[in-house]
Formats: sequence, structure tokens, C-alpha cells
Amino acid sequence: MLTRPQLTLERERNVRVVISLTFGILLAYVAGSVLGTQVVLSNVASMGLDVTLAMRWSSSLSDLSGLAGTLLPLMAIALLPGWLILDWLGRRSAMSIAPAWYVLTGAAGIAILHPALNWTFGVDVFAPARTLSGLLGQAVAGGLGGVALVFLRRS
Repeated sequence: MLTRPQLTLERERNVRVVISLTFGILLAYVAGSVLGTQVVLSNVASMGLDVTLAMRWSSSLSDLSGLAGTLLPLMAIALLPGWLILDWLGRRSAMSIAPAWYVLTGAAGIAILHPALNWTFGVDVFAPARTLSGLLGQAVAGGLGGVALVFLRRS
């Protein structure tokens, strides 16, 4: 039976895990959305149209709210399984998981997400991920989510 201080520590650890997973997903979403918007606007600017800083800022904010119903759940589905598996492996007494694995898993999860959706449905669900640079930007966003998760779990 757990004594009261151990139970409190266990609850605190569980809350820290939930908060770090949530914040990691949200940061990956914000970074992915903003990077995706900038990739699209960069393509628009390469066609000779003037794209001001105000347009970039406004478009990024608009996309953050507009993509919350699609990109955010997709990123959560792509990131959570890998991070939860790492958590499970880390709780085993024989294994120690290096923080870099969370970053790598986040980047890989998002990098796999977009081509998998294209392969499954035959359509690019998120236009900025059509190009290699756009896909790498999305992978960086997933990695940033992993970085946030690691930093929030430090005692």
C-alpha cells in the first residue's frame, strides 16, 4: 500500500506527464501551422506577389484557428502513440530512455504523418507538406514538440 507522500508524488508525476504531452502537441501544432503558412506565403512571393510582414502575421494567426479542427487532431494522433510507448519503456526498470528519443519520435511521427495520409487518401491533406522543405519543416515542428515535452518533465 502506498503511503500518502508516495501517492502525492505519483499524482504529481502523472499530472506532469499529461501537461507535458499536451504542451508538446500544442507546440508542435503551433510550429507546424506557422511554418506551413510561411511555406505557402513563400511560394506566393516567388510568383512575384508582394507579401508583407503584416500579411504573414495575419495569415499565421488565421491558420492557427482555422487548422485547429484538422491539423491539431492529426498531430495528436501522430505524436501520442510514440511518446506513450517511450513513456512505457522508460518506466520499465531495465530501460532508460534518452530525452533525444522524444525529439526524434516527434519529428518522425509528423514526417510520416503527411505522406501516410497522402498514400491512404490519395490527396495532400496539408498543402505545405507537399514539398521536401515543407515536410522537413513539419518534422522540425514535431521535434520541437518533443523538446517541449522533455523540458517540462525535468524536475
